[in-house]
Amino acid sequence: MKLWPLILVLLAATFARAAQAEIKDLSINGGVQDGKARIVIEGTFQGPGDDHGKLLFATSLQHAVRITREQHLHTVTATFDILGGEAKELPLTLTGEGEIKKVTGDGLLDWSVRQETNGTRSLVLRPRKTDKPLTQLVVNIIAEREPKAWSNPVPLLAFAPPQAALFNGYLKIDAAPDLDVQPSNPSGLVPIETKFLPETLRGTPKPDESEPLAFRFHGSAYALALDIIPRDPESGRVVLRGFQLQGQLSGQGALFTLTATAHVANPRGGTLNLLSGGVALAELEPGSDWRVKYQNGQFALRFDKPGDFPIRLRFNAAVKRGDGWSRVDFHVTPGALAPVTFQGLAPDTQIEFGGASRPERVGNDFTSFLPPDGAVVLAWKASRPEVEGKLFYAVEMWSQVTISPGLMRQVALLEGKVMQGELNRVALTVRGTGNVTAVLGANVLAWNVEPVPGGNERRIVVQFNQPQKETFAVQVQMQTELGAFPQAFDAMQLRPEGATRFAGHFRVVNEGAVRLEVVQSTGLSQVSPEQFPETDATKALLGTPTGQRFAFRFSSADFALRVQADNVLPELAVSELLSYHFGETELSIDAEFELDIREAPLREVLLRVPKGYAIARLTAAGMVDYFLREPADQADAELRLVYGQPITERQVIQLRLERNGSLGQAAWILPRVEVSRAKSTRGHVAVSADAGFRLTPDRTVALTDIATAFFPRKVAGIQVAFRLTEPAWEAALRVERLPQSIQADVFHLFSIGEGIAYGSSTMNFSISGAPITSFLVSLSDEYFNVEFNGKDLRNNWQKTTNGYIVTLNTPVSGAYTVLATYERPFKAQGDTLTFTGARPLDAQGEQGH
Repeated sequence: MKLWPLILVLLAATFARAAQAEIKDLSINGGVQDGKARIVIEGTFQGPGDDHGKLLFATSLQHAVRITREQHLHTVTATFDILGGEAKELPLTLTGEGEIKKVTGDGLLDWSVRQETNGTRSLVLRPRKTDKPLTQLVVNIIAEREPKAWSNPVPLLAFAPPQAALFNGYLKIDAAPDLDVQPSNPSGLVPIETKFLPETLRGTPKPDESEPLAFRFHGSAYALALDIIPRDPESGRVVLRGFQLQGQLSGQGALFTLTATAHVANPRGGTLNLLSGGVALAELEPGSDWRVKYQNGQFALRFDKPGDFPIRLRFNAAVKRGDGWSRVDFHVTPGALAPVTFQGLAPDTQIEFGGASRPERVGNDFTSFLPPDGAVVLAWKASRPEVEGKLFYAVEMWSQVTISPGLMRQVALLEGKVMQGELNRVALTVRGTGNVTAVLGANVLAWNVEPVPGGNERRIVVQFNQPQKETFAVQVQMQTELGAFPQAFDAMQLRPEGATRFAGHFRVVNEGAVRLEVVQSTGLSQVSPEQFPETDATKALLGTPTGQRFAFRFSSADFALRVQADNVLPELAVSELLSYHFGETELSIDAEFELDIREAPLREVLLRVPKGYAIARLTAAGMVDYFLREPADQADAELRLVYGQPITERQVIQLRLERNGSLGQAAWILPRVEVSRAKSTRGHVAVSADAGFRLTPDRTVALTDIATAFFPRKVAGIQVAFRLTEPAWEAALRVERLPQSIQADVFHLFSIGEGIAYGSSTMNFSISGAPITSFLVSLSDEYFNVEFNGKDLRNNWQKTTNGYIVTLNTPVSGAYTVLATYERPFKAQGDTLTFTGARPLDAQGEQGH
């Protein structure tokens, strides 16, 4: 009798271990002999983590990086200590930029770089097979990256084994003297001093090199990005210093001499493309450390080592002749501020140097500077002898006077034609009150306004940059400050002195809310505004006016123009659509105003809106800002819209106002939203409400009832609509809350499975009156895995004593469907099931199947 408790204890211990391990070939034997009990339990335990063939190894790296302009050289010594398993392959994950060039080691059979489908790279090392299990492998890895061009930061090539916890090592980074290397975003690295590096990595730094970067990593993978900045911007290219280009020009040819000093900072030397285009070398003083090559249509200098090398060469440029001009065209690589000198030309020679400053005469030579691109596009010809002749020139003028509130602006375009002689400057007599603000023109060098002795007139003296022999154009801009309107004033007059003929056209236009009337036009012939000459120049300068226009033609300088101006008030007609919405917890107003602006433009529009409402949306084309003000002495608030440019004709304003909170009253007096200072107002008003509310008109003033279908815009839940013809309309609506009515049509479906019954109830609700936010569903406690599904249904339904409370995110009304699913386990040998399904308790009536 005492044997069985012992057996039970042993079995309990056996199965307790079996819960954590797998038992194979289990057997139990026992018996009693000579008063002694014996029990034998045999079996093989295998734990879930027992895997005797799994590879386990520790990795140690000594990673050295050499950064130069030509390459990033990685030298890595990797030591693998095999702790368990068979080392068929030793993988190292590669990150950063770089290519594996060479891997060597005594025990290494071969290696390869494996490219995974997800973009991951791995260096796979395969050791040689030996009689004894491999315990350690040491390999040397060489990797390179060629930085022809790089963008900082540069991700450094890094290695990582699968077992990061058994990973450690050192990283050393040194750079060439002409580079500055700074670490960026290090990961898994601890900076250390170089004296703590292993001796194989430490080395002895050169005197001209900076202290290398040193890091240590242990127990995790590492990553590092570098910011590589050249210490000297000129160290990577050949730079010319002391540049001088001298040209000997004549009618026979062009011989140029180039002298400079080439500065080469790159230790490996460099190449400079010196000349290209229509040139041929005439004389060259070669150096021992550089040479000239002609390739791809260019003369290039090749330097074998760094240093400063004096250069002097002479070359002939091809001269092309035509129309009396001699031209050369070639390209030379300049230095900073590259001077050029042209010799052998007469003082009166005409020179054109494309893209560069105009050559100046200094002594017997012409001097200038090469353009930034080094292009030498030069043309020269001998000047014709000057013949003294009497000056004859004619001027035609197009002038426009623009009158706006407080200011008169006048723009005159004068086009002259020189028929004989040369015109170095032109004098324009100014008559009238006002200021000259600008004188413009392609050939205008300077201008000045000076008084005329013995009179009230002034004179504008315009100096040209070179003598005018054919045609010229001058633009004169003037303005006069005006007082309060109505006011009469004279337009300013221009008259060129010494002109053989002076004629043209005059135009007077308004800008803004100004009405014009011409009271005097002496010496002018009025023409139709469409006969005012329009050219590309006049359109660009004067524009195309759209308001009042008066056009005149004159044929002499003796004319006078007097204009009277008065203010014009804009006429504003408004067509509006107002949509009011009544909600359980908020009130909103959607308004759309169509403005018809006539007579004068507007810069501001003032709206009267109810107080206590917030602006949820405001849209108006051309509006730059708006301001909402609630004066204490007024019943309504003021909304002022400010436009960037004056507006006219048809404009549309869309506005939405909202107020959070319930009405709290049995009657809703609709607040008016209207445009101030409107000459006429017409439109429509619609009122809508949430489900569960009924709105009926109680009192209206200046409103006409219309069918809701005739409202110009579709509005959800619309209940009443009106047409308005006067701005001072009133409306009061009675608010009634409708009783709630819920009818349910339910379909129950049950299916019997093996040991479990499945049930579902589809409840189709018809909700009228007030909307509903939750449903109370009765369901027996014997059902499990209860789920409710429906549109906008929350997942946190609550269990009650007799069912569930199912909550919605937003109230619903009308038709709504809820699906309930549930399960009922039962005994497979036989059981009695009761099918009742889910029943809606909130429904006043229920039917179904």
